[in-house]
Amino acid sequence: MISCPKCDNDTRTSGLVTAQGDVMLAGTIGTDPRPILAQVCTACGYIELYAPLTLDQPETRAEESAATAAPEMVTASA
Repeated sequence: MISCPKCDNDTRTSGLVTAQGDVMLAGTIGTDPRPILAQVCTACGYIELYAPLTLDQPETRAEESAATAAPEMVTASA
């Protein structure tokens, strides 16, 4: 739990949403846009905005092989 930097009470995490959808942080070259999160103090209402970090993890062989594998065929018997 993140504490409020102003009054040291608990904060809650919330997403920022408009009528058009989530508020996004524009990505740079090679990265996709990410949603912005807000930490809102439950006592004084102070708000801090955060852009979650993305971890660059290579795809595993299992994920690659599952994506390229042919679907299993089921035959009907008469």
